[in-house]
Amino acid sequence: MKFLPLILLVFIFSFCSEGKNSEDSYKDTLLLQYLVTPNAPQETCESMITNKDLCFQAYYTSVGGSFTATSATVKTQTCQGLITSPLYKNMSSIAQTCSFNCQSNDWKTKTNVGTCGQLTFAGLIEASITSPTAIACLRSCFATTNNQISNDQIPLYFLFNIIQDGD
Repeated sequence: MKFLPLILLVFIFSFCSEGKNSEDSYKDTLLLQYLVTPNAPQETCESMITNKDLCFQAYYTSVGGSFTATSATVKTQTCQGLITSPLYKNMSSIAQTCSFNCQSNDWKTKTNVGTCGQLTFAGLIEASITSPTAIACLRSCFATTNNQISNDQIPLYFLFNIIQDGD
């Protein structure tokens, strides 16, 4: 009986406590994503180029041609250029890594499901730039910094558009 006031007090405080709001959930999501996101833009960029090469190797094999993979030196130089380009230089290294991971995973998927051997060279580039999975992934890289990216901006972040622009 003497514990009844204590139980009532605990009961009242538990119902009066403030619930978690959406801003707290967003902060928790950001923190968790930050903790699980690798911070290796150079390595991830080079992996993206390697996976692109594997896809194009499968394409050239399917049409009876030969393919020369991108050399380590060119990968390093290309990625250093990308990371310091106007498009990427103001992004955090985690956001850069995220963007490169999106594209790397897209190329892996295309290779694994056989798309690389079925599409033309131009078709592979188009499939990369218009991939719903890659676009959603790229959007998530921006969402974690509470920024938005317009539909017009998305293609700018894909490897081939950057190379075609001469950056």
